[in-house]
Amino acid sequence: MRMSLPASFAALRAGAARPSDRVLDAALVLLALAVRAWRLGYHSVWFDEAVSLHWAGVDLRHTWAVTMQLVEDKHPPVYYSLLHLWQGFLSWFGLGHNDAALRLLGSLLGALTVWGILQLARASGTRAAGWVAALLVALAPLLVWYSQELRMFQPAATGIVWCAYALWRAWHTPAPGRRLLWWGLAVVALTAALYSYLFSAFVLPAAGLSLLALLIHTRAWRRFVEGALALLLVGLLFLPLARNAWSVNAAESTPGRAFADFSANLLRLLQNATVWHAGWDQPWLNLALAFFAGLVLVGLLLPWPRRRQPSPLPPTFDRVWLWIWLGVPLLIANLLLSRSRSIFTQDRYLLFLAPFILWAAGRGCAALYARLKPLGIMTGLVAAGLLLAALPPLWTPARARENWRAAAAYILDYRAATPGLPSAVVTHVDYTHQALEWYLRRTTDQETLPVFFPFGGALGPDDVETVIAPPLEGIVEFGAATLWLTQSHLEGVDDGRLVEGWLAQHFPVITEQYPAGVKLSGYMLQGQFDALPALSPAAVYPDAELAPGLRLLACEVMTPVVAARDDFLHPPSGWVHVRLWWQATTPLGADYIASAQMVGPEGVWGDRLPRPGEALRFWPTSTWPPNTIVRDELDINLNPVTPAGEYPIVVGAAGASGAPVNGTVECGRVAVR
Repeated sequence: MRMSLPASFAALRAGAARPSDRVLDAALVLLALAVRAWRLGYHSVWFDEAVSLHWAGVDLRHTWAVTMQLVEDKHPPVYYSLLHLWQGFLSWFGLGHNDAALRLLGSLLGALTVWGILQLARASGTRAAGWVAALLVALAPLLVWYSQELRMFQPAATGIVWCAYALWRAWHTPAPGRRLLWWGLAVVALTAALYSYLFSAFVLPAAGLSLLALLIHTRAWRRFVEGALALLLVGLLFLPLARNAWSVNAAESTPGRAFADFSANLLRLLQNATVWHAGWDQPWLNLALAFFAGLVLVGLLLPWPRRRQPSPLPPTFDRVWLWIWLGVPLLIANLLLSRSRSIFTQDRYLLFLAPFILWAAGRGCAALYARLKPLGIMTGLVAAGLLLAALPPLWTPARARENWRAAAAYILDYRAATPGLPSAVVTHVDYTHQALEWYLRRTTDQETLPVFFPFGGALGPDDVETVIAPPLEGIVEFGAATLWLTQSHLEGVDDGRLVEGWLAQHFPVITEQYPAGVKLSGYMLQGQFDALPALSPAAVYPDAELAPGLRLLACEVMTPVVAARDDFLHPPSGWVHVRLWWQATTPLGADYIASAQMVGPEGVWGDRLPRPGEALRFWPTSTWPPNTIVRDELDINLNPVTPAGEYPIVVGAAGASGAPVNGTVECGRVAVR
């Protein structure tokens, strides 16, 4: 069935939103924005986001010159440029360094995607199809997650959806001037997507085939020529970047096999677009995926009933559109597996297909509704309910990639509690220290808290004395009393943890923290003193002999307020960090270690965590010269069900049996919340 251009224009008017519909349209877009604005600052900026912030923070000309080559960074410059402008705008309000404010850009673009798919699905099908598709896209966990991330994947999807809609509107707009505007929007949207994310190129052939399908239905050769010229312009604009991408990927990609694991990849795409990482038991997950697979198949295969056909458009038209915008990119991706086997390895790589998969599911609900209203309503509610139920895990510690905010906060809190003992930081990661410094530099500078990044390549055992030791020895000479080592992504870089091993051989460990994706270790560069340094105002001075000739001069509870349960640094238990100052008044003939507990009327609620490299094991007490003051630090591990309240910390000197020798003293109190 072909339709004339007048019928095509009538279809456009029939698909336009009525005034009474606009409230629901606005509600869906606001719902999408609300979900995407929810807890925007919950997760820490991680490495990929720090890279985006790096490029956003430099001169635009430099960003374009470097990223266009796709060598130093694998993503082209448009998203980075947009983030640069957004950050500059936020800086007028003092929000240029605010995580949530910066991520709001992605949330706005994510809501714009919902609006685009609403318009496209309604214009080519029915109002019901548009509303259900928009609702599903608004609630899809994958799209919500990447709308809250400072990366280009969701913005590229926004450009692709609006390119598809602009092509449809341009074809069906009678006025030449307005039609030119829609062609222009298609060019701008697709070019922006291409220059933000290279895999957007997979939709270029889909756009061309869409025009061909419209030509077959309408025989409107003039519009076909206009659209072909618009896509030719996009291709010419993309050509320099495409040439660079092809040469770089040829040198760096690992070839695979075309259509490898085809069915598994399809299932993964379906799960990504729908419930994603819902965390459900496998039988329930399989049931949910089977439900969505059925809806997508109905949407792709079932025509509108002729008695309920929404417009003069052929009953197959919107299905053709869906098959093209889903099938062509999938075909290209599977063919290119022969060149790079990594195409399907990351959930975000083909994220731009998710709106079209959900459109197909929404169309399936609407097609069922056109035949049997209760069935259509039920399937739509179940689909939306499943997506809604899959959303909460996004804002949990389990979904954190790298919690650099927690690592930086621990370092800064420790530094604030130890004004007399300066700190330094060594970052040992396989890329850069930008994510850590994003948080450290809000309150400190390089002079007050220096950050060193001495290792940038793979390390082996033969490098310990020639590569690892010299920079670390230089940092020690810098004069810091405490050194913080952050480690992340060391696979293939330092598999033997040689940097950590060198520090552990030379200095006592004071603590180890485990934020998501990061290991934070503290080392005591200065541990022996002739006199007590300046301590925190909360220090307690028991000056008690806890073993023959061994006195506890002072102690500090460095975390006076803690939670019984910890979800970020070392789940599931909270830790109390305590610093002790010991002195041997005579030569000691025995070795002692500190005992430390948090006690309450009911008994012991927390006990110390023994570490092989702690100060009193690293420097056994039997080796101490008389009158030397030794710094000792330890963590007390709490029972995660400890009731809220205030508890004393009791400390003693334990002998070989582990029991305190001369009893214990109170070294301060901790408020457990």
